[in-house]
Amino acid sequence: AEVSPEALGRPLQAVISVRLQGHARARIGEFGGWLAGLPGVLNVFFLAGGDDFQVHVAAGSPDALRDFVVANLSASRDVERTETHLIFEHI
Repeated sequence: AEVSPEALGRPLQAVISVRLQGHARARIGEFGGWLAGLPGVLNVFFLAGGDDFQVHVAAGSPDALRDFVVANLSASRDVERTETHLIFEHI
C-alpha cells in the first residue's frame, strides 16, 4: 500500500543530495541505514557519481524541512555537503 505524505501531514517533499566526507566512506552502508531510519525519510538511494546518496523526504513545512537538514545532515561530521531540491509535482 502506498500512503500519501499529505495524508500524514507532510505535504512538502524534497530530494536531498548528500556527499560524505572521505573519512566516512568506510561506514557508507551504516550511514545509508541511518538515513533510512530518520523521521520523514521515504526513500534512500545509494549513487555512483559526485554524490553518495539522494534522500527523498516529506516534511510538514519549509521550516520542518530546514530543521531536518540542519539537525540531521549538516550537523553530522560525516557529511561534506548537501543540496536540497523541492518536488513541485510527482507525475
